[in-house]
Amino acid sequence: MAKWKLASNYVIGKRHISKNIPCQDRTCIIKNEVFKSIKIKKKETKSKVCSCSRIILDKTNSFYGLSLADGAGSCKHSDIGAEFICKRILTYINNEFDLLYNNDKMQLNLTNYIESSLNEISNENISFKDLSSTLLFVAIKSNKFIIGHLGDGVIGMLDKFNHLKVISKPDNGEFSNATYFTTSISYPNRLRLIKGILKNSRGFIIMSDGCQESLYDKRTETLSEINKELINWLENNNEKEVENALFYNLEQVIRNKTQDDCSIGIMRINA
Repeated sequence: MAKWKLASNYVIGKRHISKNIPCQDRTCIIKNEVFKSIKIKKKETKSKVCSCSRIILDKTNSFYGLSLADGAGSCKHSDIGAEFICKRILTYINNEFDLLYNNDKMQLNLTNYIESSLNEISNENISFKDLSSTLLFVAIKSNKFIIGHLGDGVIGMLDKFNHLKVISKPDNGEFSNATYFTTSISYPNRLRLIKGILKNSRGFIIMSDGCQESLYDKRTETLSEINKELINWLENNNEKEVENALFYNLEQVIRNKTQDDCSIGIMRINA
């Protein structure tokens, strides 16, 4: 497994600006790169061999995680819930990746963890329901990935042939303007968990529904070609530059086609 580069950003939507409500979208990145020392033997002369150490990436144990949550517009503190669960979910998967990947029964542990985590910060001033949000994440360790998706938003994958496909489409339930949240009664049954081997995967993209008007075709259920460019920005630019570019495009282009908050996260293999 090679190193991965990750970038994300979010902007407040026009509706929330006009109502003086904070942005309810959040993103989070965790890179837990583990390095190890290996000994290398070098021949100095025909009769003399010396050894030296080299620090390399531990491909088996390094972890890369990207998450996004879109707070429910009707819930007062959904921005707090979105930010909290974005961080918590990646911390949990970083610690439990192997168990979660190898044991299907661990999905119940994951949904229980989400619920108990939100209960930790709910109190007499912040109700559990007020912390509602969607949740999307991509986690990579070694040559494996785990993808999670609850609610609306889209997750896509770019392969080594530069083909882009939707891995998980929006889950709006019975009505197009409704979705599922981390506090919904039915959410344990609606959380999609997709696991697999990376093989030809070269990049991933996750986005909230605010970006869908610009980057996703609901009729054909396909991602627009521009998404390839967004992911491939990480090939020749550093992560900070790409995060700044994402913010500019979210603010100046994508937000103009929606009233909603907009958030996006991308990751690409660093060849």
